[in-house]
Formats: sequence, structure tokens, C-alpha cells
Amino acid sequence: MDLGNNEAQTETQCNYARESIDANSPMTEEYRRTLLRLMANQAYGEHHASCLYQPWINRAPGVNERCIISKIVCEELSHWRGIVELMGELGIPWDKVRSYQSFHHFYPLVRLYVPVMKWTDVLMSTFLIDRAAFFMLEDYAYSSYTPWAKTVQASLEEEEEHGQFGMEFLSDQIENLGLPLVQKALNKWWRIALNMYGPPKSRHHDTYLRLGLKFRSNEDRRQIFIADSMQRIEEVSLTIPKLIHNRYPYF
Repeated sequence: MDLGNNEAQTETQCNYARESIDANSPMTEEYRRTLLRLMANQAYGEHHASCLYQPWINRAPGVNERCIISKIVCEELSHWRGIVELMGELGIPWDKVRSYQSFHHFYPLVRLYVPVMKWTDVLMSTFLIDRAAFFMLEDYAYSSYTPWAKTVQASLEEEEEHGQFGMEFLSDQIENLGLPLVQKALNKWWRIALNMYGPPKSRHHDTYLRLGLKFRSNEDRRQIFIADSMQRIEEVSLTIPKLIHNRYPYF
């Protein structure tokens, strides 16, 4: 995963080199506040994913599926614990982590559009959402905060495996349930996945780049995800959903 010279950084000068800060390094209040917010947001996302998959350990349709879902739950919880421990090194107790996170529209959006999860929804979540999360975590893997970068680097391979699981079992469900039903689920989750990245440029975008905590904009990551997903969608013989509004928000 070598990103070389990132063009995204040319629009805002980065003042912190990759992996140049550790827990004992002097930090400005701005750096510490921004770092804690981003790590708390990641911790919430990892924990939310484990809660989403957990009920399917006993509800998935086959032995292999249940074992893989169980593995995903354990890995998501392990990722959550890793971030909580990093924040603990900065003096934040684990039960106070959520007080540092910012509001993210994505989680209420999922509850609104998918009030009752079905197995096809679980598969679409691993197929699309876990893959979308991978491109978000890539930024953190190259961050200026060394402990965070190394923790995320260690988890990226597992996150990629989650998306691969979704792709493999999605193919099986196409055979079992038929293409139209799976396509319907894709149409719903495609819009959710595209909105996961938020507006093209967040109000904190310049700060994230300047502090070296991210290196791409929301739109940069969304376009990378779209290109990657289009190829994967075609590989399983599904059709890329048409959008009424081909811009954020995609509803």
C-alpha cells in the first residue's frame, strides 16, 4: 500500500510528516483535539459494525457463514479495542471515548433505510460498506500519529477480507435467491455507501490535511471507492445502480 506523493496534499500544506508524532510528543491543543475526535469516530464505527453483525452469528443461513460472521464480529471488536487503548494512552478512559466523537449522519441513515436487516442486507454491508470503510481507514494508516497509523495498518488486511467475504457469498445468494432480489438490495445499499463519505469537502478538511491526519478529501475517497466497486459489481453479474442525482447527497 504505497501511496507515494499524494496530490491531495498540494492544495493544503501538510505541517506534520507521516508517523512523526507519538503519545509522548508535544501536541498543540488543535492537534490533540482533532486526533481524539477522529479516533473516537473510528472507534464508534468499529463498535457499530460489530453490533450490526453480531445477531447474525446465530441467524446466518449456513455453518460456514456463521463462522465467518463470528470472525468478523471478533475482528471489529478487536479494532475497536485497539483504538480505545490508544485513546487510553492519551488519558481518555474507555467509557469516555464516545464523548469525543462527532455526529455522523451515516448511522441514522442506515437505521432509516434499513430498519430490519435481512441476510441480503448483511451481505451488501460487507460487500459495499466494509469496502468503503477500507478506503477511509487508508488515510489513517498514513497519518502523522504513529501509534494510530501502525494500529490501522495492522487491521487493513482484515477489513479487506470482510469485503471479499461479501463478494463471495453474494455470488452464492445470486444463485440461491435470484439476480432480481440481490439487485434490489444493491440498489438500496449503493446509495447508502456513496453517502458514507459525507459532503465532497468537510468543514475540517483543510485542518485534517494540515495536521497530517488525512491526505484525501471525502470526494477523493468516494471516487476511488466508486471505481473499485463498479468493477466488483460487474464481476458478480449485477448492474451498477442508476442514480437520480449523481452528486451528494445521492437520494
